[in-house]
Amino acid sequence: MPKNDGGPAFPALNPTTNLLHDGMSLRDWFAGQILASMIANTALSSKYTEQLVAAGAYFLADAMLAEREKEPEHE
Repeated sequence: MPKNDGGPAFPALNPTTNLLHDGMSLRDWFAGQILASMIANTALSSKYTEQLVAAGAYFLADAMLAEREKEPEHE
C-alpha cells in the first residue's frame, strides 16, 4: 500500500498548457515546515545528524496526516 502523502498541497492550473500541476505533496510541505523549525532550534540541529533530523521531520509529518484522517470528536 502506498504511503499517504496527503495529496497535492498547492495544485495549480497552467493557463498556457491547461495542465494541472500538483505541486508538492502535503506530506512534503508538512515535513518542510517541521524541518525549518527543527533547524532553527540550534540545540536540535547541532545534536543530531542531518539524516536523523530529516527522518524526524517526516515522522512528524506522517503523524500529522494520520491525525487529519481521524473522525472529529463530537462534543
